[in-house]
Amino acid sequence: MQQTRLNQIANQLGQTAQGWLKFPLHAWLLYLVFFFLGNFLASAITTGLGALAQFDIVAMAVLLAATEILNRWVYSQRRVGWLLSLLNMLKVGFIGGMYLDALKLGS
Repeated sequence: MQQTRLNQIANQLGQTAQGWLKFPLHAWLLYLVFFFLGNFLASAITTGLGALAQFDIVAMAVLLAATEILNRWVYSQRRVGWLLSLLNMLKVGFIGGMYLDALKLGS
């Protein structure tokens, strides 16, 4: 790959992120942020799709399929990297947010 300025910046950001994630507290804070981001995404998606009221079932089937594919990808790996681990936390927050919205609708 050519060493353009953009590639150098991307490499430097990746190395900085890996160095920052070596500390357990930083990693847990980032996991927590991704968990709450997934929760927010679930709330935003269900609110937006509920307002349209046209493609609710199809959209939820696509989102369910995406979470199942991510499950298969994460849990088939022998060693999970930090990016895959963050995606998994996003998924866990998303599923939790969907569950919370279902409870709100049921009450």
